[in-house]
Amino acid sequence: MSILLYALYTFLYLLLLVWGVRLWWAARRLSTAIFLAVTFGVFYDNLILALGNVFGAGDLLWALSMPRFVLHQLVLPWIILAMVELARQAGQGWAQPRRAFWGGVMLSAAVMLAGVATRLAALTLAPTVMDGVVRYVAEAVSGPPIVSIVSIGFTGVVGLGFWRTNRWPWITVAVVLAFIGESIPDEAWRRAVGSAFEVVLMAVLLLTQQRVDNGQLEQRPRRAADAPTS
Repeated sequence: MSILLYALYTFLYLLLLVWGVRLWWAARRLSTAIFLAVTFGVFYDNLILALGNVFGAGDLLWALSMPRFVLHQLVLPWIILAMVELARQAGQGWAQPRRAFWGGVMLSAAVMLAGVATRLAALTLAPTVMDGVVRYVAEAVSGPPIVSIVSIGFTGVVGLGFWRTNRWPWITVAVVLAFIGESIPDEAWRRAVGSAFEVVLMAVLLLTQQRVDNGQLEQRPRRAADAPTS
């Protein structure tokens, strides 16, 4: 069952990559480029899982599996900066000052370094079979997944701003689904079914980018109390 799901997710991520490239080509936004990088990371992750039984445990699958973990820790944190940029493009006031951009840069870099220190510095992979899929997993990993929690959590917080300011609740909905997927107690099902919600999240982010680029996100009128005074 899982092997078929991973093949399906790989195909869906490939479609998202094509979509993302077209968005970036039409309007070369930093946020679009980051969403593309994150999408490639999860595309590669699912591709190697889908091919695990083809290669079998060994040096080749080990070498192909290592980038799965590296990409996650090095690329996902930059979704924080992408969300700051997306909020700026959507006209949200908090994201307009230049300090918001540099704050996104520093927070993304800090989360990335935390991921390197807690997950990559002593990364050791071991072969296993999970729900009929041959894969390599990280050994002796302890502590919460800082990169995922902070990066996706920040996306959800910014999503609330889109809900309030732009009447666009779908980022928040997708983030909630992603966290529900990560809370599934059985690891095999968490990885298989939870990945579906990750596909939904990336699709929603690219759709949001498209609507921002096309000027299709409405903005809630400011209250009189919020209007600038002369």
